[in-house]
Amino acid sequence: MSEPLKKLAVIFWQTLYNLLQFALRISADMILKRRLRAQKEHPLRWRERLGETNQVRPQGQLIWLHAVGLGEVMALRGLIDIILQIKPDCNFLVTSGTLKSAELFSQNLPANTTHQFIPFDAHKFRRSFLSRWEPTLVIWSEQEIWPGFIKDCARLKIPQVWINARMGDKAYNSRRWLKPFFGDLYSNFKFISAQDKKTGENIAKFIEPNLTHRIRVDGSLKPAAPRLQSKLSIPKQILPLIKNRKILTIVSSHHEDEKFAINSLTKLSKKARPVLVIIPRYIERAASIQDKCSKAGLRCSILSELGEISSSPDVYVSNQIGAPAIWLPITNFALIGGTYCNVNGHNPWEPINFGVAIIHGPKTANFSEDFQELLASGSSTELLETDELAKLIKHKNFDNQIKNARSLLQRKLRAVQDLSNDILLMLN
Repeated sequence: MSEPLKKLAVIFWQTLYNLLQFALRISADMILKRRLRAQKEHPLRWRERLGETNQVRPQGQLIWLHAVGLGEVMALRGLIDIILQIKPDCNFLVTSGTLKSAELFSQNLPANTTHQFIPFDAHKFRRSFLSRWEPTLVIWSEQEIWPGFIKDCARLKIPQVWINARMGDKAYNSRRWLKPFFGDLYSNFKFISAQDKKTGENIAKFIEPNLTHRIRVDGSLKPAAPRLQSKLSIPKQILPLIKNRKILTIVSSHHEDEKFAINSLTKLSKKARPVLVIIPRYIERAASIQDKCSKAGLRCSILSELGEISSSPDVYVSNQIGAPAIWLPITNFALIGGTYCNVNGHNPWEPINFGVAIIHGPKTANFSEDFQELLASGSSTELLETDELAKLIKHKNFDNQIKNARSLLQRKLRAVQDLSNDILLMLN
């Protein structure tokens, strides 16, 4: 495409996006009322979606970081902690879009940090938000970046970077027909830090050749995230029942992961079985998981419905926000959810951070490079058959695997420290 045509395409798509912003502005109240009825917005903080808040901006430099959901937001904590070690007087504003992300992040809030819900990307709401917070630097993380905010920050000469970026072939193909629009957008970043080589290559296809030097590959932020904290604890009535027993925890489980673990347990004698703790990705599935366990001949208790227990269940379903922080400290081995189905895996680093040996299936595309490194370094165990899990539970010593994983984790942490140093250069 010639340069004049590129400019016309950018103008066309920006004009269309401006019209969408106008429509969003006039319908914002109706959208919010509907979302409040559906319990998708915070009942007391919903006006943050309009750029309004009673929070006061702290004095001094303020870094604004945005990520969309729970996992993405929680991954920012390690980066914030590292920056604070270098620049302890720095302040942080973290925005996200989901209730779960706000709840768990508030329980694990880093120092000098405020959380807000991201306002709708319409001019009126952006102006209110930016004039109140006046960020010194903006950091966009993972996949959600808002064009209106990016353009406004560029006009205000606020430096912006895109970190922890992810763009597989599917995401690239969904954007490529808007290549001039996204290319213009991505040119506003001082640098782009990709999670993997494929992401870097795909983003480079949008950017002018003279700007591709701004793209770098640093890996994921998730290994640097500190251990989660939770206000909840293991119920006292079950502590005697799990004492001196091995614990297998499925983190962010889906149907296929649960089926794999349940089938494995049924191949073991009752005496040899570990306690199985299931932390479902979607907590509303707790009842169906309990039914599945019952059909397999396993006793199952849902922790949010727990009463007095006279005998030890085989399975506990932990359907509370922040459940990994409750169970991982006493877990012997963790099965990473989504690795036995087309979800293609969840974050493997959270259990490793607790010193837990990890087990997973073959479907790991969401974290393909992470799992490849873990396997190559002897830091994880891939299982294909339920018989294998039953044998491992009975016989394998995971000490070397845990040691290897800890070493790999330290290397990942150093990469995030290097990224933090380069981010701080934007403040000078």
